Amino acid sequence: LGRELSFVVDKRRVDEERRKVIAEIKENAEIEGFRKGKAPEAIIEKKFEKPINEQLLNRLIPDAYIETIKEKGLEPITEPDVFDVSIGEEGLKFKVYIELKPDIQLKKYKGIPVKRVIPEPVTEKEIEDVLAEWEKNPSFASAIIDPVKRKAWKEKIRQQLEAYKKANALTQENKQLWDEIFKETDFPVPDKMVTDEAIRYTEEHLSRLNMEGKSREEIEKIAKDIFEKVKPDAMASVKRYLVLEKVAEMENIQVDEKEIDERINEISRSAGETPEQVRQKIEKANKMEDLKDEIRIQKAFRFMRDNARFIEKIILPGEEKKLEIIK
Repeated sequence: LGRELSFVVDKRRVDEERRKVIAEIKENAEIEGFRKGKAPEAIIEKKFEKPINEQLLNRLIPDAYIETIKEKGLEPITEPDVFDVSIGEEGLKFKVYIELKPDIQLKKYKGIPVKRVIPEPVTEKEIEDVLAEWEKNPSFASAIIDPVKRKAWKEKIRQQLEAYKKANALTQENKQLWDEIFKETDFPVPDKMVTDEAIRYTEEHLSRLNMEGKSREEIEKIAKDIFEKVKPDAMASVKRYLVLEKVAEMENIQVDEKEIDERINEISRSAGETPEQVRQKIEKANKMEDLKDEIRIQKAFRFMRDNARFIEKIILPGEEKKLEIIK
């Protein structure tokens, strides 16, 4: 899936763009002994050599890259890694490494059979077990001695356990769905996507650990161990994402402004900020397309669940035999 591309931008194009950059910098340059915008180009080029070259590359490299990608009909799935950059008599030369979107042939993603998982009811013993653990903390034990308060806490615990069991049942159903898909669908996964996802998982794990008093070497070893441990999960996550992206493409799943507004409102409520503040932050970070992609992928998964064939177990009165019905 990896592809290395070589580029050459001819000298005439480089010189033309360089003159534009120099002219733009010259217009606002303040150099002692000259009025603003009146310094000779030779002085501008010498004094601002580094920013001139940076701006030049920032313009020419993306233009050449995008043009070639379109011409060749390539679909990169990772940001390009640019290397071996040089400007000489032949013009600008550089190379790019990209990973391409795999060719995914989805044989089946609708009508997948999934056995409905019914959450087990919360028992009184489970609630009392949680309370017993809490009572080991003296500061909390005193707060639940009162019968009225204890009853209220028991109801809270019941709700939390019910939510946990419901989420666990949903996870089991989703696992069946993905297991069925990957029985018939396999494809190579871009290494960089897996690495990036594993790094993200690793950073999340590290943020929850107490690293106080640990040396740099110890922290690096912990990070490396976590990275290796989470790589299989990262691989699975990337595969699921690519499948959902394909489903969204095949079903022409779109995201409208109302859905974006709803998601921004959700984020604002959890973050304790106004929707306007959240939107501004997203736009400032250039993350609006990422947000739209996230919503689109979630819609694709809901589409797969909504189109699954859920098999439910029922027990007829007076009979021990369980029957399976498809809904």
